[in-house]
Amino acid sequence: MSDLETLLLSEVAPRLFTLGYEYDPNLRLGDELSGFRKPLGDGVQAIIQFQRRTAADEFTINLLRVKTTDLQTRVYDGYTGSGGARLSYVLWFVHNVRLYRVPDYWWLVTSAALRDAAEKTAQYGVPWIEDQHAPTPWEMPLHHGAEFAAAVKTIVAPELERLGYQLEQRALAGKVPYLYFSKSLADGTFASIEMQSIYSLDPGEFNFDVRLQRRPDRNPLAPEKGLDHQARHASLAQLSCQARGVAALLTMTVAEAKTLLWHYADRAELDAQLLDARQQIVAIGIPWLEQQDISAK
Repeated sequence: MSDLETLLLSEVAPRLFTLGYEYDPNLRLGDELSGFRKPLGDGVQAIIQFQRRTAADEFTINLLRVKTTDLQTRVYDGYTGSGGARLSYVLWFVHNVRLYRVPDYWWLVTSAALRDAAEKTAQYGVPWIEDQHAPTPWEMPLHHGAEFAAAVKTIVAPELERLGYQLEQRALAGKVPYLYFSKSLADGTFASIEMQSIYSLDPGEFNFDVRLQRRPDRNPLAPEKGLDHQARHASLAQLSCQARGVAALLTMTVAEAKTLLWHYADRAELDAQLLDARQQIVAIGIPWLEQQDISAK
């Protein structure tokens, strides 16, 4: 028995047992994963999974609602009510309880920390994982995806269609719309301008970027087959950064790189940001996509 398993049985199991959760040795994977299980009926089970990083001797908690018996970290099956999230994300973005310094919080493996985590799990995590209609902390709500698509069609589409780019739309997982503009070029390749909406962990802030691709087929979501000398891709934010003479993207910190994206909180800000992005697409993105020397990357 590992030291973490010993601590889970002494410090966590009694608290979770009162809520119907029992420690299940079958959920253990080496020293990395351990878990408690509770049947919710109709084949559904709630799993409270303790995930350990042995190098730093710290742990976090994954909350899973599944029917499968093949569990992986933050991966769960696709039945209608399935779900999963880190406990710390649920605290920050569902309950607005921000007792810890970051959303993706890891506790040190100590008796006191395990008791603290067990209490937060009982108070906030268990009600969340047992409610199949509970909001998911990090996934983009469908109505925001629809709002972004509508704004792109209104603000960006008329200008790009005038320049020969055809608007196309596909559906990503969760029926989130994915919009891009495609144009056939003289050398047989296709230029695509993808409008990538990004949902941050903060539900009050949204971001988007524009991805540029030139490839031998029309579908920008299809995997590239091998190395193609005609293929090229870049972020418009990256090209705009280079055009302004800012330091190379690879040398930036994550925080600095995030500032290159377009940020918005409501529809008015979204429209303004799309106008700015449209201007940069025309001034920087399209010339880069359509230049004849495809080897100049």
